[in-house]
Formats: sequence, C-alpha cells, structure tokens
Amino acid sequence: MRRKTQAWDEENILVGMDAHSEKLELCIARWTHGSDPVRCKSITTTVDALESTYSKQVPQGSLTLIEASQNTFSIVERLRRIGYEAKVLNSDVLKGMARRDRINDRIDAENLAKAYARGNGREVHVPGEEHREYRDVLFGYFAATKDALRVWNRVWGFCSAHGMKLPKGGRLNSVKDVESALEEARLTKTQRFVGSMNIEQYKSAMDLKGRFQRQIELTVSMNKDMQSLMQILGFRFIVSFALVAFIEDVRRFPNPGKLVAYIGLNPRMNSSGKDEGGNAMTSYGIPRLKALVTEAAQISLRRGEAPMHRWARRKLAEGKPYNKVIGGLARKMVVYAWHVLMGHPTPNCEMKASFTRKLELLGTRIGKDELHAQGFADKRAFAASIACLFYPETPASTAPCDVCAAPQANTSELCERPDGRLGSTPRTKK
Repeated sequence: MRRKTQAWDEENILVGMDAHSEKLELCIARWTHGSDPVRCKSITTTVDALESTYSKQVPQGSLTLIEASQNTFSIVERLRRIGYEAKVLNSDVLKGMARRDRINDRIDAENLAKAYARGNGREVHVPGEEHREYRDVLFGYFAATKDALRVWNRVWGFCSAHGMKLPKGGRLNSVKDVESALEEARLTKTQRFVGSMNIEQYKSAMDLKGRFQRQIELTVSMNKDMQSLMQILGFRFIVSFALVAFIEDVRRFPNPGKLVAYIGLNPRMNSSGKDEGGNAMTSYGIPRLKALVTEAAQISLRRGEAPMHRWARRKLAEGKPYNKVIGGLARKMVVYAWHVLMGHPTPNCEMKASFTRKLELLGTRIGKDELHAQGFADKRAFAASIACLFYPETPASTAPCDVCAAPQANTSELCERPDGRLGSTPRTKK
C-alpha cells in the first residue's frame, strides 16, 4: 500500500475523461516526461456521481483532460470546486488516433491522455460564468434567427404552391401582405387553416428572436467593452456582444494575430515544395463569429473612408477577388478591435457623430424605462455620457440639467449628481 501511494506522488497523473450526457469514462494513467502515459485503471461512472468518484478513486494533484462537448464546461466547474485541475482539449485531438475497429469510450479516454502527453492537444479556453451566460444568450439568438428564417421559407413555399403572388418588401410588411392574400385567395377551409398556422409560427419565431435581441441590447447598454467596440464601423450591437462573449479577456491574446487566428480569419498556409502557398481562409476558429465579422467588413467597405477601407477598394480595383479582399478587411477590423479592447489609440475608429447615433439608436431600442432605471433622462443624455468616455469633446444633449436647471451644451460642463453620474437625473412621471 505504501509503495502504491509513493508511486502516485512521484509521477504525474493524467485522467482522460470521455464525457456523455449521463455516463463518464475515466482513464487514470501515470505519466513521466518523454514517454507515453501508462494506464493504471479505468473507471465507469455517471455524471451525478462525479464528485464522489473523484474523492474516492482519483488522487489529488492529478490533471483531468476532457474533450470539448456540450457539458464540458459544467464538468470543469464542478471539478474545480472540489480542488481538481481540469483542461478542455479541442474536439479534433482524437482524429488520426482511433481506428474504425477500435472506438469506444475507454479507448477515447486513454487517447486523450496520450494526445496531451505528446503535445498534440489544443487547449480550449474555459469561459467564466458571466461570459458563459453571454454565450447562452447569443446561441439562443442564433437559433431563433434560424427558426424564423425556416418558417418564413415555409410561408413562401405555401404561397407559391397555391398560386399566390409572392409578397415583396420587408418581412413585417410581407406578413401583412400574406394575410391579405390569404383572405382574397380561393382556398379551402383546410388550406386557409394551414396558411394561417404558418403565419402564426413565423410571428412567434420573430417574437422570440426579438426577446433575445432585446437581452443583447440591454447587456450592451451596460458593458463598456461592448460599447467601445461600436467605435469600429460595421460593429453594432450583435457583433460587439458576440466578440466580447467569446474574447472575454483580451489580455489572454498577447498580440492581435492571436485573436485573428482564434476567430479563424487567418489565411491557410500550404506552400511545401512551391514558391507560394494558397491564401484560402483556415477552417479552424469560431464559424459564427467569423461570419459576423465578415458581414461587418462588407458593410464597412461600402461606407468607410478610413485607410483600411481605401486599401480594400484599391485591391478590388487591381482585380483582387472580392472574397479575399473582404477577408483581409475583416482581419484588419479584428486587429483594431484588439487595440480598442486593450485601450490603445485607434485613429481609424468611427467618427464621433456616427458613434453617437449608434448609441442613440441603442437608447431607443432599450426604451425609456430602462434609460430611467440606468439614471438617464433620454437617449441623448445616454449617448452623450458614453460618447464622452471615448470622445471627450462630444456634444451632449441641450436638455436642461436637472441638478442646476441650466441648458448644457457639452458633457464637460454637466453637473455631478449625488450618485456620481454626469448629466440629467431621471424624470419622474406625474
């Protein structure tokens, strides 16, 4: 017994975990640098018995390695609460290590330990509780958007199948057009019922999407990092919210190139035996975040006048492919986002007037009640108080200050209220 305890203490212990929704497979292995881990024992347990299994059978000081999956972050949090260190490895670490005729949970758990010992495992950042909530809201918004588009395509398919004229214009106006077309069309009672149900499903999906979007806008209105990213042309509420939700702490990226690679906007290198390699974009990264930044780059290309926008137009004039130019512009925008979050001077940020209009639109979206709850009289006072943090000479609202009752034209002249804010106090309803 003493010899076994001494062996645990002298060598590093790796615990490979293959996690499922209810079942856990553990592979406890001894590991010394320069060699593959040696499996000591395998344990099959359940997610509910995680803490009791570790306290009884897993030695303290061991390192647990988990393949990234849906319940990975919650398992890591539970292990850290009871004093065990855990790391999450990318889900592609087992590629090339498993044969088709040798795949099961025990082998996968053992291969995780081997991949980490050989230096092949790419570690996944485990977000904090607050940013995990941000990601949950963002994924809910993406899912609601996808559902709304799927139902809307169903509505259009129903109209086309029954010879109805497809509506034109915006989606909200199109719903009214479809409803009026249903009343005028020669449909049976059952067909009219199916068409009305499709429209009701679309309205419900759009309502759910609107709720998620409002939650995002409320979060942006109280988060300085998200507000600072809105200085970049093309970055509004959704993009800024998504970037902060995934970046969390920008200081974990030592340079902007690391952030570009994290999102997946860096070019792929494949130049072995050739003079030049291909410039296709890498398949790694975060696909949804990559898509958001790419869409923002297309918007900024049409409206921006900064040097990076002129660079993109010049490349297009030279005959460069549009997708490659957009990818390059998106990389430049992410570099600026890194500098903005680091607090560096950013000369290519959006003009003060445009940034203020974004903030006023944000104030309109969150509503007067929320503005009053945050201590602002209206959207102009809200926009001015935030804009003055990034542009000190941004003009404030000309509404009279509730502290001194005098018209104020600049945020630097606003009086300080007892709660420490500058500007107007909320107006009470009579």
